[in-house]
Amino acid sequence: MKQCNFLLFFALCGCSLLSYAHDSLGYGYDKEKGVIYAQKNNIELTLQFKQDYNGNPSYAFDFFNGFPAIVADSRSLHDATIYATLNTIDNEFFIDCVYSAVKSKRNGIFAKEGICGLERVSAHNYKKFLDEKKAEIVDDIDSVDTSLLLNGKKDYLPIVIFNSKGMLLYKLYKSKQALLNDEYSILALKNNGQCEVYENNPWVILNNNHPDVMEIMDEVDLDDKIELRKSVPEKNISNECSSTPAIMTKQAKNYFYDLSYHPKKSYLISGDKVNLLSMSEDNKWCRVRYVNIKNNYVDGLMLCSDLTL
Repeated sequence: MKQCNFLLFFALCGCSLLSYAHDSLGYGYDKEKGVIYAQKNNIELTLQFKQDYNGNPSYAFDFFNGFPAIVADSRSLHDATIYATLNTIDNEFFIDCVYSAVKSKRNGIFAKEGICGLERVSAHNYKKFLDEKKAEIVDDIDSVDTSLLLNGKKDYLPIVIFNSKGMLLYKLYKSKQALLNDEYSILALKNNGQCEVYENNPWVILNNNHPDVMEIMDEVDLDDKIELRKSVPEKNISNECSSTPAIMTKQAKNYFYDLSYHPKKSYLISGDKVNLLSMSEDNKWCRVRYVNIKNNYVDGLMLCSDLTL
C-alpha cells in the first residue's frame, strides 16, 4: 500500500522511466509519447498509457515482482493499490496477473492477494478491468462481519479464503488490536491434521492454471520495488489451528433457511467451515458464507446455535 517516490520524481522532472529487461524484452514508459513499450532489437511494441498522479485512482507505470506493471492507486472508502503485470503475446500487451492490496474502512479487513494465469486479458482496457477487480475484492472483504471482535464478544477473527481437497486456508486476526493494526496471519490446515502458520501479512496468490494450489508469499522491498518470496511457516506454533479454529457447523445436518425462516433442503455437515457475514439483533440468525472445494461460495441463513461462535 505504498507509493513509489521515484515514480513521482520522474513525473515532476518530465523524464521517461528507465527501461527494464525481462524475458529478453526491455520494458519502459515514454512520457513524451504516452506509451508503455516493450523493445527487442529494432522491434518495439507500444501500449497507449498516460500516467496520472492527481486522479482517484491514480495510474502509474512501475515494476512489481520483477514484471512491468500498471499501478492503480485509490484512496476513498477503501484504500487500494492494484498492480496489473504485463506480458506480450503475438505482438499485443496483455495482463497476466493482478495483485491487490486493499484495506476496507468499513470493517477494517486488509487483503493482499493475487491472481495469475489470466486468460488473454487485453491491457488496452486496463481501467475498466482494474475497476472490476477492485469491486470484486471490495465486495468480498466488506461482506465479513467483524463486530464480534470489535465489540469484545470474540477474542479472534478467522476468515476462510481458500478451500481444496487437501487444505483449508484462513486468515487470522489474533485480537481486536491486530485488526486495527492490519496484522494478520495465514493458517493452512491440511487434511492430515498438520497446521502451518504464516505470519507478517503474507500475500496469497491463486493461479488459474493450477486452481488447487494457493501460494503464500512474503513481500520484500528491494530498491523501492516490491518482490515476492515464498513464505516459510513459523516453527513451534503448529497448534494454532486448534486454538484459534475457523467458525464451524456443529450439527450432523446444518440447514440453510429462506427469508421466511423455513428450512431449505440444502445443508452443511458437521465441521464445515464458514465465515460470518451478519447476525440478527436477537443473535438467533446468522448469515454465513461457505467456500466449497471448488472455491465457489454459497451465502445463506443459518441458526447461530448451529455454529461455533
